[in-house]
Amino acid sequence: MKKSRKWMASLLVAAMMMTVFAGCSKASETTGDKVEPTQTTAPTTAPTATPEPTEEPARDLGGIEVVIGNWWANSDDFTPSTTYEEELVAYRQEIQKKYNFTIKEKNIGGWGEIQELCSTSIMAGTPEAQVFVLDSSFAAALLSQGLFYPVNELPSFDFTQDKWNKLVTDAMTFNGKTYGFATTYEPRAGVFFNKRLFTEAGIDPNLPYDLQKDGKWDWAAFKDLCAKLTRDIDGDGTKDTYALASFEKNFYSACIYSNDAKYVGKDEKGMFYNATNEPNFLEALQFGTGLYDEGYMMPQPEGSEWNWFEAAFHDGKAAMRVAEEYIKGSLSSMEDDWGFVTFPLGTHGKTSCAYRENILVIPSCYDAETADKIAFAYNLWTNPVPGYEEEESWKLSAYSQYRDERAVDETLTMMRSGENGVLLLESYVAGLETGDICYGLGVSAATAAEKVESVQQSWGALIADANAAMNK
Repeated sequence: MKKSRKWMASLLVAAMMMTVFAGCSKASETTGDKVEPTQTTAPTTAPTATPEPTEEPARDLGGIEVVIGNWWANSDDFTPSTTYEEELVAYRQEIQKKYNFTIKEKNIGGWGEIQELCSTSIMAGTPEAQVFVLDSSFAAALLSQGLFYPVNELPSFDFTQDKWNKLVTDAMTFNGKTYGFATTYEPRAGVFFNKRLFTEAGIDPNLPYDLQKDGKWDWAAFKDLCAKLTRDIDGDGTKDTYALASFEKNFYSACIYSNDAKYVGKDEKGMFYNATNEPNFLEALQFGTGLYDEGYMMPQPEGSEWNWFEAAFHDGKAAMRVAEEYIKGSLSSMEDDWGFVTFPLGTHGKTSCAYRENILVIPSCYDAETADKIAFAYNLWTNPVPGYEEEESWKLSAYSQYRDERAVDETLTMMRSGENGVLLLESYVAGLETGDICYGLGVSAATAAEKVESVQQSWGALIADANAAMNK
């Protein structure tokens, strides 16, 4: 919680007064006489003065200007709306003044432009940003051009600190050098559920939360819910509500990560490899397809658009939707109450969340001194506001975006911790499309094994290209 400076000051004064009183009391007890207010005899030696502790001078960054270049927002346009946000702005103004630098987040171009802008400006020696924010799919091509500074060599970065996303630093480490970093764990796929449809099916709407909290939220529990939530309410032989309505790629990908499987892995030498042939991967596809075969997934209505599942869940025709966490904003107008939990763990599951993080890099054209000044400034910029715990700061805004506190205190807290999480390494392989396996799998005549076999040659070539780029 926020600390009170006045309260701390009061404690300090009180402590000093008690020290004085204790000293007087001790003198009285020793002599048994009244302590005189003045001293008539000069001391034979002068009292030794205790030197005041001196604060180490703040590092002077020499007025360096640091731009954190992204494709979506400018920090100058930010207007604080909470006490925490006001404190955040004040903290950032204070550090810039104290250490003599300026820093801001700036939209330097669209998502489709920033990769080329990063490449051309760094090669010209005039980077558009001192810290570039990049989609992970840009990493291989830009790294192969030698455009990223090896940030683990900078004294101002300590990647053992908890605030750094270890999954990203591991993924961006090659031959002992780290070229990219991140300070966040952005949650991806989870399960949104309609509390009204749960209640009408005779299910406690808090059951998904309770199962998750008790460590019992697994494929078996999920399948049991699916059976109860797929209902022919009026008995006419036609299903009135379904358990699920989801985008195939989101649904199957969640099945895969929940079963300790992945599309692309990284071996002990730091090289990417095709992981779709591993047993856990095929098992995950078969589990997902089984839910389609049982009729628990709502079929796409004839003549509908590709995103039909959005309205199906929003309008209460399906009880659950497997989707990425950021879609919560589209549910603000949903009439029914809803909750949010992680995807259930598979047979071999240990992964609570999958992440696809943007990567931050420092241009390689800077000398070591300048690069470390940039690192020092960015490190300060991303530190928690003094007096606030890091967890509290993001929760303050998250509560208003969800319908209940358990989604924030339990689900999001777990997802954002990074524990038992997996990074989506397929995003580092340019041109690799996971939909090659997922699209049509639930309703296709092709089996899971046939889908996997169909991508082996094309994916093998793409992964080889990514490894060659990283090695270069």
